[in-house]
Amino acid sequence: MKPKARYTTRYGQAAPQLLPPDLQAMGSIAFTEQDFTALDAWLAEEGWPNEHMDAAMLEGYLVALLAWPIQLSPGAWLPAIWGVRGWKVAAKIATPELYDRFLALVVGLLQELERRLTATPRAPTFALASDRTLLSTRYFAGAAWSTGFMSALQFNATGLGSRSALSRVALENIIAIASLRAKEPSAMSRVAAELRASVSTLMDERPARGAATVKARGALAAA
Repeated sequence: MKPKARYTTRYGQAAPQLLPPDLQAMGSIAFTEQDFTALDAWLAEEGWPNEHMDAAMLEGYLVALLAWPIQLSPGAWLPAIWGVRGWKVAAKIATPELYDRFLALVVGLLQELERRLTATPRAPTFALASDRTLLSTRYFAGAAWSTGFMSALQFNATGLGSRSALSRVALENIIAIASLRAKEPSAMSRVAAELRASVSTLMDERPARGAATVKARGALAAA
């Protein structure tokens, strides 16, 4: 029996051919400023489920998966990005071509964030550039970023006990920023600096640092 069109349009559809990806099989994906701009513009379009992430929220979400390694399969963490529960692909990207293109952008962003956050010195991420204007963000970008970060931690909130007092303070700073609704442009510059400092603290204490950078990726890439 075919699903009702209204359900498919609103909640997405579980197309058998659109399966969770094998991230390791996808290999290394180059990701540029232009790719981030394209992803932001795509997320700003009509047709996504109401709960889909904007670009700032998505970056915060992915950074949390890297800074707070969580044993998750792609089928568990990807659907939240396009705004559904369980393994359903949003109707907005429910063709093989669109799905593959969207996955390449998201996974490319994940890989580039890993490169930037493990570089010496650390390189700035995309959404936390204080002079960037995002098309898809529906409210204060710093709050959206922090909300995305906290959304990822809901998968594994138990890891806090193994972190230092500095990491706890860093996490508290991110939580506090999630509630901001600042309007003045200058606020983003200050908040972005605070978020970068908090993430740096968390990355310094990331479990299994160094060799486990591969391990952390492997956890995300698990089938």
